[in-house]
Amino acid sequence: MSEVAEREEAPDAYARWVAMWREGVRASGSVVGVVELETARFLELSSGAAELLGTTPEQGVGLDYLSVTERPEVAAETFRMAREGIFDGIQGKRRFRRPDGSAVEMQARGWAIRSLSGPDLAVWGASDPCPQGADVIASALPSSMMPQLPQARVSLDDRWRIVQSGANADFVFGLSSAALIGRSFIELTHAHDVAGLLFSLARATSDTSVSVRIRLRQPDGGWRPVYVEPALLDGDRGPLPFALVVTAAAELADPDLNRHASQLAEHLRRIAAHIEAAGALAPLIETADDIGFPALDELSARQWEIASRLVQGQRVAAIAAELFLSQSTVRNHLSAIFQKFGVHSQSEFLALWRAVTRS
Repeated sequence: MSEVAEREEAPDAYARWVAMWREGVRASGSVVGVVELETARFLELSSGAAELLGTTPEQGVGLDYLSVTERPEVAAETFRMAREGIFDGIQGKRRFRRPDGSAVEMQARGWAIRSLSGPDLAVWGASDPCPQGADVIASALPSSMMPQLPQARVSLDDRWRIVQSGANADFVFGLSSAALIGRSFIELTHAHDVAGLLFSLARATSDTSVSVRIRLRQPDGGWRPVYVEPALLDGDRGPLPFALVVTAAAELADPDLNRHASQLAEHLRRIAAHIEAAGALAPLIETADDIGFPALDELSARQWEIASRLVQGQRVAAIAAELFLSQSTVRNHLSAIFQKFGVHSQSEFLALWRAVTRS
């Protein structure tokens, strides 16, 4: 395609890109919206999000995010940093103002949607500050760690329609590959899992290791839990934005056992991370008092993992890929680590580590 033709095609491609995200938000049964990062205005709100903010989906289009948050100056700075690529995602408790003067506190989160042919967007969501269920935005196990489970690979067009389908479609979707073509992946996804899917797709625009657990509708009306790993194909220029690897999930019969198993796995992961990091950073730990480090037990399990991998020679990109984080998130953790060790950069941290290990 010529340079002139590319410029003419870009507005149409971007319009389709925005329409795709808006359609996904409208189909969600959760509190979710899509925002333009440059203006901080909502392009679409789900019915749940509109109700939370005291408006309607129609009236919510164009609503200024800064006008509904109780700390607009903080939100404005957050939008600025997201636009500049300082970070891709953020979450925390936020209070939102409603037209009737009341306020509601929610656990809010946002993730940047990086665009190649127009302004960047962001997906925004909110939930109860103390949710009882699982976090639908948490990363799941990648398919490479579940080789024994059937996988189906599909590609989506910019209307969420499945346009390509590989093997195992009948097991994962309950439909043949031919029967899947033209079906909307959004319509096959449980309404309360659409928000998680949107967040994983947003992450896929800046991160190559993303997965999410959702439920897919089966022909008999039931729901099959699956893991979805999205990959951005050609940004938002082409008609096929995303390819998905969909892996059937193994379910434990007892939901309580499932929850306890998940908690145990996380606990063991944190123990392993501390052991690994302690081994790599032992010289620093042993001499912490002598060289005036702050309390090393202030490091979180994730920071121990990242520091350990850094001193073992891994680069930010490799650490992000192996820990299923964006590179921006890894850099944010490193900044916190450097501050606790009293240094200002990766080179200073490694120089300090080498000096201690040689002493």
